Amino acid sequence: MLFVAAFFLTATAHFDRLTGMKQRYHTIIKPESNGWFVGWVEEVPGTITHGRSLEECRHNLRESLQLMVETHRDEARLGLDRNCILEAIEIDVMDQQNYAQQMA
Repeated sequence: MLFVAAFFLTATAHFDRLTGMKQRYHTIIKPESNGWFVGWVEEVPGTITHGRSLEECRHNLRESLQLMVETHRDEARLGLDRNCILEAIEIDVMDQQNYAQQMA
């Protein structure tokens, strides 16, 4: 059995123009035979963690995701100068229900 969930991560980034934004990420949590739960974030490779309970796994996923997003942003902005254009974009992605229906 796999648990698939969508997290809303509220990030109050330390960059003035981006405070107060919300981002949605999708997680997969797999119960293990030893009673632990292993979870990862679909959109951010390397964001994987575990927990003794489902709630602990979810908590650890939020912390892991927060760290990954902040780290990637910091690294991406190392080359930022005043000639760069910093803006947000939105894309449409198939939701989980449509994906599950197409896989059936």
